[in-house]
Amino acid sequence: MKYLLFICALCWNLTGIAVAAPQKTEIIELLEGRHWKLDAEAFKSFGSDTDSVLIEIAGDTASINYLRFRALEALSLFPSEKTAVFLEQTADKSFASLARRGFEALKYGFIKTDPERVKKLAERLLQHRNAQVRISAARAVRSLDAPSFESFINSEKDSWVRKEAQK
Repeated sequence: MKYLLFICALCWNLTGIAVAAPQKTEIIELLEGRHWKLDAEAFKSFGSDTDSVLIEIAGDTASINYLRFRALEALSLFPSEKTAVFLEQTADKSFASLARRGFEALKYGFIKTDPERVKKLAERLLQHRNAQVRISAARAVRSLDAPSFESFINSEKDSWVRKEAQK
């Protein structure tokens, strides 16, 4: 009887693992490919936990960066509080390429529903040490708050950054 209970418990646990694992694998398959494009319908078809899996992939420093970048882009399809917090943290605390992509994902996902949140992060990123991050943030600020953008243009020391921000 003990063995039967043990076997049932083991099968129950393995079934849970087998059911949960394919979703991450399927999402990773959607993130792969040489000529990748964001397929909103495919990502949304996985349901409400898709954002958690994408956050796990994007936050996994052991994953290859292109998967992390694409996971960040896909997160723009899931405008939840959890997603916003993750993208803000990524933009604030990551290396430049990941920070810029985290900000871009936040901008695309939240510009219509929470523009104030996007503006606050963009204004913080105007002081980023990487010029590409500053340019991305300045372009967002330009559409949200013209006086802040003008202030940035007047204070930015690199002329090429000013020029790119105005495009």
